[in-house]
Amino acid sequence: MAITTQGASYPLESFGPTPAIPSGTGGYQLGAGDLTESNMQVAVVTALTGDATLTVSQVAGGVITCNKGSDAGLTVTTPTAAALDTANPSMKVGSTFELTITNNNNSGASSTVTFAAGTGVTIVGSPTVARYGGSTYRFVKTGTAAYSAYLK
Repeated sequence: MAITTQGASYPLESFGPTPAIPSGTGGYQLGAGDLTESNMQVAVVTALTGDATLTVSQVAGGVITCNKGSDAGLTVTTPTAAALDTANPSMKVGSTFELTITNNNNSGASSTVTFAAGTGVTIVGSPTVARYGGSTYRFVKTGTAAYSAYLK
């Protein structure tokens, strides 16, 4: 006698072969999907020589190097939180990513880099990167179109 589930409320035969699980709203799952799981990121270095508002792709690269080439400050502004949400529609509240900014300007003591917040982003900690210094910020999604960037 063959075993079947056709008499069940939801017979297995009606589902057919297991389809691919959809990825929600366009994101992907890393590992088991545990928000506390560490992950590896491929760094893409973006070099800046003047004031700039970063693109989401530049932020995703993880490393920004600044060298204005003169004894003057340089300002690096984050994308808006809405732009970060649009690029990462599956990010949940509490999700994080990091961005490192280095200041390689050797032209003078006043050549600092100021890290400025785009709309919906809050920077917590010093927004100034000293000459020959570096700062890493951990971005935390705090709500819809809302992120906090914490100095590590």
